[in-house]
Amino acid sequence: MRRPVALIAAGLAAIAAAVVLGAVVPERYQLAVLAPCCLGSLAFAWGVGELGPPWLVLPALMVVVPGTAVLVSDGHRALMDVLATPQTCVIRGVEDVPGPDNPAFVHRVSCPDGAELRIVVPGEQEKKMLPGPATVLRHPVMRPLLADRNDWSAEWVFGVPLGVLLLLICATTLRARRVMRQA
Repeated sequence: MRRPVALIAAGLAAIAAAVVLGAVVPERYQLAVLAPCCLGSLAFAWGVGELGPPWLVLPALMVVVPGTAVLVSDGHRALMDVLATPQTCVIRGVEDVPGPDNPAFVHRVSCPDGAELRIVVPGEQEKKMLPGPATVLRHPVMRPLLADRNDWSAEWVFGVPLGVLLLLICATTLRARRVMRQA
């Protein structure tokens, strides 16, 4: 297949879909977003291998597969930081969610507009908030988050697009070099 631009565009669309869908779907369905988006992001790596030398597929895989997995949750948190409206609400109660690997806490939140929210915060005991006032980030489409627990990794959120850009620059530069040698 000699259509690297279509493959690269499809892979980038899958990465963008992981960010957007990860922000919209409930947390229990994140694996349903993660699996197809990671598979779709493989098209980017394949396209980079078609555009430049084939050995560029390995670094592309190393960027897009874990990058897509991280961006499903961190992309949601970063989008909420930028697009959401902060609102002061009251935490009515906190429950532990039993789980074998990752502990999580369900915060029952009441907002002044009458909305009753259930916000799940994964993490250790220090992620648990006490009942009382708290700032909640709300958006009409995306899941709400507690502003105090909205910790996203800037290294991943900005690093994955930067890595993708660098891979595209390398692939096009190496392809141009190959074409110039043939001329």
